[in-house]
Amino acid sequence: MRTLGGQILAAAMRLRHGGGYRFDPEPRRPTDAVNPRDPLHDGVTRDLLWEGERIARAAPDGATFCCGVTFEAWLDAGPSLTGVGPSDLRDLLADWFCPVMGHAGAAEALVSRGLGRRTTLRTARPGDLCQFWRTTDLAAPSGHSVVFLDHRDGWLTYWSSQRATDGVGVHRERIERGWTVHLARALG
Repeated sequence: MRTLGGQILAAAMRLRHGGGYRFDPEPRRPTDAVNPRDPLHDGVTRDLLWEGERIARAAPDGATFCCGVTFEAWLDAGPSLTGVGPSDLRDLLADWFCPVMGHAGAAEALVSRGLGRRTTLRTARPGDLCQFWRTTDLAAPSGHSVVFLDHRDGWLTYWSSQRATDGVGVHRERIERGWTVHLARALG
């Protein structure tokens, strides 16, 4: 199978940068490991349809968040999805959105379905998909779904949607002790 890194990068760069960031998940108890979804939108720039059915919905004002735009870039990259129906893609999307804190997100969603293979920070290439967790402390979890661009001297450069870029854009963070980083190379 071919890898999709180049196509994912191209699809990501075609998406309008900026556009606003908003992730307002339903409230959860600080002891609850379930990662709630935003009830109003799925973080994508436009409604995503598969076989005529909506599988992800956009916010009316164009605001996005990380899991949505990384999924959209992957889907726009044209993975081979022969025999995959709308309910299958909704299930994949549910995994992509990390159903519990610490979940491997896009990496698990792809690898578990034969649509990707695991990689590491040492072997990662631009266009690989990454879910990292700064902390999985249930009182204040912090994670991010991104398209990997570069890792050097302890800094991770990535493309996603985040507050720092007011929506879609490129950002850079220093990887701190205790982070968990999950990476996958998408196959197509």
